[in-house]
Amino acid sequence: MEDFRYDEAADEYECPMGRRLKFQTDRARTHGIFYRSYYADAKDCIGCLVRQGCISKKGEKGKRKVLMIPVESESRNYSKEVAAKIDTERARKLYPRRVAIVEPVFANIRTQKCLDRFTLRGKIKVNIQWLLYCMVHNIEKIANFGPEFAVG
Repeated sequence: MEDFRYDEAADEYECPMGRRLKFQTDRARTHGIFYRSYYADAKDCIGCLVRQGCISKKGEKGKRKVLMIPVESESRNYSKEVAAKIDTERARKLYPRRVAIVEPVFANIRTQKCLDRFTLRGKIKVNIQWLLYCMVHNIEKIANFGPEFAVG
């Protein structure tokens, strides 16, 4: 990356062989780090003399140079946020209720019904699948105990 020169006016990088890498996307994210992506034209990289040292991917995927420039990192740590939230006085009073009310439902769905993974992808589809799991749980409760025990 240090061999590439940045042209601020055009928002492009120039490779050591003088070829231009054009701005492609603003917010590519990998492992909590946001990148700006710059791509070379595939025809520029085909006959390049320093291609092996520049393009790391082999075969079909390594047709052209892609330069990923980190611009910011995601500062939120969700695990620490939840740990801090649970460590409050109010949460210490509420958490034992959750263990008694909600966790047995999750355990029943996961272990007794073997519904321990989502087979679909995407928020909407996973939400639909989760609702179906809950329906299975509630139908079993109705069958065993009656409708007054079905919720929760």
